Amino acid sequence: MKVTIIGCGALGSLLAFKLVRAGVDVLVCQRPGAQFDAIQANGITFLDREGNTVKAKCTVVPALDGLEPAADLVLVLVKAYQTEEAALSLKGHLPHNGIVLTLQNGLGNAETLARELGEDHVAAGTCTYGAHRVGPGIIAWGGDGMIRFGPWKRGRDVSRVMEILERAGMEVRLEPDPRRALWEKVILNASVNTVSALTRLKNGQMLEMPDAVELMRELAEEGIRAAKLAGEEIDNESLWALVRSVLDKTADNRTSMLQDVENGRETEVDAIVGMLVEQARLRGETLARLETVYALVKCLGFGVA
Repeated sequence: MKVTIIGCGALGSLLAFKLVRAGVDVLVCQRPGAQFDAIQANGITFLDREGNTVKAKCTVVPALDGLEPAADLVLVLVKAYQTEEAALSLKGHLPHNGIVLTLQNGLGNAETLARELGEDHVAAGTCTYGAHRVGPGIIAWGGDGMIRFGPWKRGRDVSRVMEILERAGMEVRLEPDPRRALWEKVILNASVNTVSALTRLKNGQMLEMPDAVELMRELAEEGIRAAKLAGEEIDNESLWALVRSVLDKTADNRTSMLQDVENGRETEVDAIVGMLVEQARLRGETLARLETVYALVKCLGFGVA
């Protein structure tokens, strides 16, 4: 099976690297810029947990226009605010049985892809592997995790997607319905990514600060409240155990939101925290802590194009 990856930031680079090293034919679609130039010239450079440097070459293109139909599996890893653009670029490029898997942050990405491409073609999931960009074309290991995903249309067979991800050495769990996993991940991100962006702390450093831990737990509780208002029951203790586990396993990682702030990029706070706040507001509820960190992170991005 051939794989196309749309969006080659930290996570996209990690997955591209692992797939190429597993012998998979990978095509990366990355917009022009320093990242594109570096991958085109030198491939993807990965710094493993021991500090060793390993490289993997892959084909990179700036757009899908004019190409043959995309591969049987397309991984969509662009920022949430770029999902519609990615979906439109895939129209006419998917084979009959092609699967588009979103492992993006936030809520609403799968719905956007399904609307443009048809829900038969869409799978959705979460990824808790840690990676951060050291420079153009260079990423560093940030911690192990898991990919949880499933078909957007219940009953669709996506087992071959699981097989190829496992071939790349990823720990994978196939869900009959990925929606709960998406809710759990967005609550995790809302509690962890915001605090990291505001404090500039790595995941493990936040665990060492009682005030940060307490704030993350309170934010998670509000996120669970938003999920309940939307009809999704999330167990409080199980979710908090997941948060603690991810922070511990990715202790050396800098969250994607922190990386965006540090590099002057637009964050995904709207798709993560904004969606939770909106769910509550629509039902006459206020999530005071989430609304506060939402406003603060938005201020961090003031003036970012």
